[in-house]
Amino acid sequence: MFDPFAEEERKNRRERLRFWRNVSRVGDFYAWLIGAIVVFALLALLFSMFAFVRQSATVFLNTLMGGLQ
Repeated sequence: MFDPFAEEERKNRRERLRFWRNVSRVGDFYAWLIGAIVVFALLALLFSMFAFVRQSATVFLNTLMGGLQ
């Protein structure tokens, strides 16, 4: 037996489900995008730290060698 109200309810449920799946896909995209930006920022900080340590070590060793002479 055909029930128009049940069919309309099923259609509304499918549309709500489709809407939330699309919202989920957009959220996943932005999560990947933000994650990639964070990774690149952390890599930039890491390289900056290596440059700072290398420069500090050079200055420290030059000072140490100058003090020993």
